[in-house]
Amino acid sequence: MTEKSYIVLREKLGVWESDRFMKILEAMFTPQEAEVCTELFSPATCTELSLRLNVEEGRMQEILDKLIDRGMLTRGKTQYGFHTSLLAFHHDAVADTAPHVGPHRIPDNVKKMWGEFFREEWYKEWIERQEKSQAAGGRNLPISPSITAIERSPNVSFDDLLPEENFKKKIEDAKRRIIAPCGCRVVWGVCDYPLMTCFATFDRPRGEFYLNQPGRILKEYTLAETMDIAREAEEAGLVHWGDCFCCACCCENLYPLTKEQRFDLMTPNRFAAIVDEGTCVGCQICIERCPFDAIEMRKGTGSKKYKAYVNLDKCKGCGVCIPSCNKNAITYQIVRPPEYITSQRPPVSSNGKPVRTVPVWGFYELK
Repeated sequence: MTEKSYIVLREKLGVWESDRFMKILEAMFTPQEAEVCTELFSPATCTELSLRLNVEEGRMQEILDKLIDRGMLTRGKTQYGFHTSLLAFHHDAVADTAPHVGPHRIPDNVKKMWGEFFREEWYKEWIERQEKSQAAGGRNLPISPSITAIERSPNVSFDDLLPEENFKKKIEDAKRRIIAPCGCRVVWGVCDYPLMTCFATFDRPRGEFYLNQPGRILKEYTLAETMDIAREAEEAGLVHWGDCFCCACCCENLYPLTKEQRFDLMTPNRFAAIVDEGTCVGCQICIERCPFDAIEMRKGTGSKKYKAYVNLDKCKGCGVCIPSCNKNAITYQIVRPPEYITSQRPPVSSNGKPVRTVPVWGFYELK
């Protein structure tokens, strides 16, 4: 019989009734640890927890210390906090910011459980979420334009970009450039794409919280190193989406939609790849690289030779095809006005930061 504490923790994380996920919780926590984590969806001190759960304070401190050592909790000077969603739990406790070396690393059998859960169940929830958002008139985060593609496009300048599109400037302006390994590729990866590509910890309290803690492999980089990481990811064929450089074989964002060919649920950015027929030699490398089936071969204008052709209805503006073209036959063009982005900006508070009612990832500024 499944312990009640696991059921409550699953429900608090917003996970459906899943035998796979219950086995994950049972493998990662004792029933008492699961109960403690459930109490920490709101930050609390050791003393508060010991009173709530009727556990001697010294014993409670031992439990908390063990959970901290394993990367399961975040900790302030006196308060502790668990994670605010399934996504935060996966990233903070299991993947990119969790221990990967030493005695507290995630066991391979648990990683396998996570992979099976994602590829058999969780990916469907990602699709359902996007469907509901679209039905309600919303849209997901647009694909981010490629730095390398912009640099190779004479008709587009970084001065033409909106702030949220200019990832190069974000890198240049950052106070601290902290990068983590891709959580998806760490846990259930099946590819050889670059690993240190997660910018969810970049120039944020999240990264500063985990940096240099035992067992974690986040790292702080220089400006030049960070630019090299971004360009290497783009040239390898990874899609820059939000904080991630995504592959279609592992990414929690990209894998579900490419697996089911639900490109209609993906929001393109303001850019599109355009082919110069006169320069294109028909090598078809761009077709192999495009993750969205947006490129095909057609006979060129007034020619019997086949040239690459970009279907603008399918192109998401990722720019993956542009660095792969050895002849520089593909470049970016801006095909949508600024209002396409600015009209979807989230509300901001008086200090200019997005308004959020609860932490998206977890608690990094605990008391």
